[in-house]
Amino acid sequence: MQKLMDKRVKAIFLAAGVFSCGFVLSAGDAESRVAFDQATAQEKAGNYKGAAEDYLAAEHWADDPVLKVNALQHAATAYKKANLLYKEFERLESLLNAFPSSIDFAGTVQREYEIATLFYQGRRDPALSWMPWIKDKDRALETFEAVLKHAPFAKFAPEMRLRLGKLYIEENKIDEALRVFRDIIKMYPKSEEVKYAEFELANILIQKARRGDGDGTYVRQAQDALKKIIEKYPKDSEVGWAKENLAVAEEISAKRLYGIAKFYHRMDRDEAAQVYLNDLIRTYPENKVSDDAEDLLWKMNQDYKPTQIERKDNFIVQYTTEQMPLEKDKIMIVPENSNGKWMLPIEDLGLGGKIEVEKQKDEKGK
Repeated sequence: MQKLMDKRVKAIFLAAGVFSCGFVLSAGDAESRVAFDQATAQEKAGNYKGAAEDYLAAEHWADDPVLKVNALQHAATAYKKANLLYKEFERLESLLNAFPSSIDFAGTVQREYEIATLFYQGRRDPALSWMPWIKDKDRALETFEAVLKHAPFAKFAPEMRLRLGKLYIEENKIDEALRVFRDIIKMYPKSEEVKYAEFELANILIQKARRGDGDGTYVRQAQDALKKIIEKYPKDSEVGWAKENLAVAEEISAKRLYGIAKFYHRMDRDEAAQVYLNDLIRTYPENKVSDDAEDLLWKMNQDYKPTQIERKDNFIVQYTTEQMPLEKDKIMIVPENSNGKWMLPIEDLGLGGKIEVEKQKDEKGK
């Protein structure tokens, strides 16, 4: 008897729970429809920003996914009419992330790309509605990154990646820029953008090589990139820039080898020094640095016979280049510039800022 009573009690509570849930769900959708109707009235009256906010309220209240999608789409349209493109973009992002199978995915991504392009071209939304002359921050980078996640192989992807690379340079995100330009070269080898990516990549690498990169990685990569440009675009009007910078890269590499050789010579390790000097002369026989290498070889070994090669100054072309923004480099000093003190590149561990903060704390404590 007791068991029967317990079952009846459980059934009553279960029924009440189901009824309660059904009531909440229907109430939520009902609230959503009320907000949606208010938004529609606002939109008809020309208050697009207010309409968008009411559509968002409708999306918030809705439990039915169809109602949510409809409300978000109308909110995006209302923000577009209000000329608030970043808010429109945010609504489109919500649709793409939460309801990708319920919308025109390609069309929505295309609209996002159009908005991102406007930001790239200088468009800025008002930061405050009551002070429209105060503009919002640049949204180009974040919007392009978002679009790229949704459509890495879209028709506009090569152009978008190229723009992203330039934005990364402006933001001093050099490693990201290198990655993007390499992606363009690898993923879209027949696109129009690949040429520009190759030149941008070479430009970054040669500038990083000029600053010194410890083990010579950047200068080697710069040489490879520049040689490919010269081979691929022999009649291009900008090939002179590539030839000039290839000569610069070769001189950087030659001087690096010579610096290492001098380091070993100062450490009385002439056998190792001769290896680097011979490598320098063999790799860069026409570079002026090879004259210095042969002089040092002769000083270490009187039996050495110079090659007697007539070496000329580097090929120079006057070419205006855009400087890469300064970046905080991990390499503080390379071995050849340490006067024999270090045998490995010395990296910045990022402790300077922490030390300065501690000093300030100590001074305040005093």
